[in-house]
Amino acid sequence: MDAPEYGRKLTDEEYQARIAELYGGRAGPYSDEADRELRRRELELRIDYRLGRDFPRERRAALWEVQERIERKRLGLAFRHAMRRLFHRLTQHETQRFAQFSAQEFGRVLSAGELKCFLDLEEGEVPTLPFDMR
Repeated sequence: MDAPEYGRKLTDEEYQARIAELYGGRAGPYSDEADRELRRRELELRIDYRLGRDFPRERRAALWEVQERIERKRLGLAFRHAMRRLFHRLTQHETQRFAQFSAQEFGRVLSAGELKCFLDLEEGEVPTLPFDMR
């Protein structure tokens, strides 16, 4: 099924030049609003390139709303990924501290040699718990 025609489309060269101009013209400090406007202008160019310059305004607005929902989802996914990585590191650190605490507590009752045997440690080895949450 062919897509309807919405006027002249930007050529590859026009699209690439306008994208380069859009990103090359960035000046000033970063702001969420400036980033949002940049993404909006990039979407407008993509519509002009893929669908045509006469694509209806109300449908452009609807595509922008979709783009914004996608962006929120992407940011949420990135945040959750970062939190999982951080949680993994924190949990791993706390688990190893617990292993050392346990060894110290056993060491209150056992001699150094007994503790080494009891925990099956090699000479100079630090007590740890196995930990892998990938």
